Amino acid sequence: MPHSQAHPVVRPLGAFEHIIDLYISRNPVQFSLAIELVSPVSAQQLDRALAHLQQTHPLLAVGIDRSGERPTFQASTEPIPVRQVRACDWREAAAQEQTRPVDATGSPLARATLVSDASGDQGTVVLLTFSHQITDGRGALRAAHDLLAILDGQTLSARPAPIDQESLLARLPQEERPAGQAPGPAPAVATIRPFDATAPNVESAELDPATTEHLRSTARANGSTVQGALCAAAAQAFSALTGGESIRINVPIDLRSALGLEDDVVNRFTATTVVLNAPARSTLWSLAQDATAQLRAARDAAREAALMLASLNPAGAAEAEAAMLAATTADLEITNLGTSESGTSSAVAIWGPTMTTQVRDERILGVVTHAESLRMVLTTHSDTRGLPADIASRLTRL
Repeated sequence: MPHSQAHPVVRPLGAFEHIIDLYISRNPVQFSLAIELVSPVSAQQLDRALAHLQQTHPLLAVGIDRSGERPTFQASTEPIPVRQVRACDWREAAAQEQTRPVDATGSPLARATLVSDASGDQGTVVLLTFSHQITDGRGALRAAHDLLAILDGQTLSARPAPIDQESLLARLPQEERPAGQAPGPAPAVATIRPFDATAPNVESAELDPATTEHLRSTARANGSTVQGALCAAAAQAFSALTGGESIRINVPIDLRSALGLEDDVVNRFTATTVVLNAPARSTLWSLAQDATAQLRAARDAAREAALMLASLNPAGAAEAEAAMLAATTADLEITNLGTSESGTSSAVAIWGPTMTTQVRDERILGVVTHAESLRMVLTTHSDTRGLPADIASRLTRL
C-alpha cells in the first residue's frame, strides 16, 4: 500500500513492531479470539459493529507500506472483512484461520469469522483475527470488549492512534531495579516449521466458576498467583506426557498491567521464560511459588526488557527471525489475558488466543477468565492431545 493522499501515514512502525513485521514477512503470525454470544447476530449487524470498532481504534483500519526505509502504518477506509462459516465448531474455524495468512500490505490487518447456524442467517460465535503487527492478546481483548459494547447499542468515542511501545516507555520515569539472577545454560534455539497451510490442532478445557474462585483463593493462600499455578500445572502435565525433567514456559508480560499503561489496541508486551525443574518430583505449590517468583522478577524488569528487545535493530527478516527464535525458545507458551471485564455480559464465553508462529513443535496455551470461568485453548501442530484437560484436572484437584 504505497503512500498517497488516499492512504495517509498514521505513523511509522516502532522498533518492536518493525521486528514483528520483519518476522511476519517470512512467517505468518496472526491470532484469534472466539466470542460466544448470548444472542445470535447477522452478518449485517456484525459489519456495522466492526465499522464502528474501526472508527474507535485506528490500528484496526491500517495497512503497512514497506516501500520506504522504515515501514509505516497507512490509513485505509476498507472494512474489516466478515466471512461466514455454517454449522462449524468454533475450534475448527479457529484452526482454519491459521491456514490463511493476513496480507500485511493490504488493509485492514484484522478480519472476522461469523460461525453461523445451519441457515447461515445468524451467528452465535464471532472469531476476531489480528495480525500481530497491530496488537497483542490483551489489546485484542480490548477490541472484543468494545465490539460487544457496540453490539449492545453503545456508542464509543474515537481514540487517537496509539504511539509505539518504545516511545511510550521512554517517557516513563526510569526506576532503579535490583539485578536479576544470572541466566542458566542457554537452551537449543528453536527452528522454523515452514508454513504449509496445514491446520493446527485446537483443543480446549475450562474450569467452572466455583473451581476458578477456589483456584484464586488457594493460590493466594499458598503464596502464588493463578498464573504461577497455571505454569506449575502445565509443567507437571507436559512432563508426564513427555518425560521432560526441566520445562521451559514462555510467558508474555503485559506492560499495561505491569506499568499502569492505558488499555488500547496495540502491542504493549515483552516476554520471559519460566524454567521449572523436576516437575514430576515436586509439589504443584512449590512449582507455583517458584514460577510466581520468576514472573514477579520479570514484571519488575519489564520496561528494561522491552527496550532491550527493541534495541536489536535487525538488518532484515533473517536477523529478526533469529532474534525472535532466541527469545521464545520453550516447551510451552502460556498467554494469559487475565480476567475479562464484567460488563461484557452479552458474551457467554471468550476463548483464546488461538495462535501459531511457525516455530517447530510450539504449543501455545491461550487463557481467558470470563463470566468467572477460566478457559484454556491449546493450539499446536504437535501431538499433545489431552494436555489442556490434564492441566484443568490438576487445577481442579487443588
